Amino acid sequence: MSERLEHSVRAFLDLGVKGDIAGSLDCFADGASYQVNAWNEPLIGRDAIRLDLEGQRKLWSNFRYQLLNIGTVGNVVFTERIDTVQVADRDVNVHMAGVFEFDDAAKIVSWRDYFDMKEIEAQLA
Repeated sequence: MSERLEHSVRAFLDLGVKGDIAGSLDCFADGASYQVNAWNEPLIGRDAIRLDLEGQRKLWSNFRYQLLNIGTVGNVVFTERIDTVQVADRDVNVHMAGVFEFDDAAKIVSWRDYFDMKEIEAQLA
C-alpha cells in the first residue's frame, strides 16, 4: 500500500509541474481539504482547492520540485521537498514539508503543506 500511495503523491506533484489543474483536482476525494501552512484555515472541497490553485498560478509560473524524502505510515504520506517557482523572472526555492492523507481508493482526503514565509520573503527582497 505504501508504494501505491507514494506513487500517487509523485504523480500528483508531476501534474503540478505540467500545470494540469484539472488533473490535479482528479486526485482529490470528494470533500477533500487543502491547508497551506498551519496559520491558514483549510480549504474544503475541489471547488475551493481549484480556486486556490488557479490563484497561485497568477502569482508564479514554472513549478518544479525536488523530492528529498518520502515516507508512509498507514494512509499518510510525508514528503520533504524543495519546490521552485518563477516569480518576476527569478527562481524562488521553498523548503516544504507536505502531508498527504488518502482514502482506500488512493484519493487525497487531506493535503497540508508547511513552509517558512521568511525564506520566500528573503528571496524576493
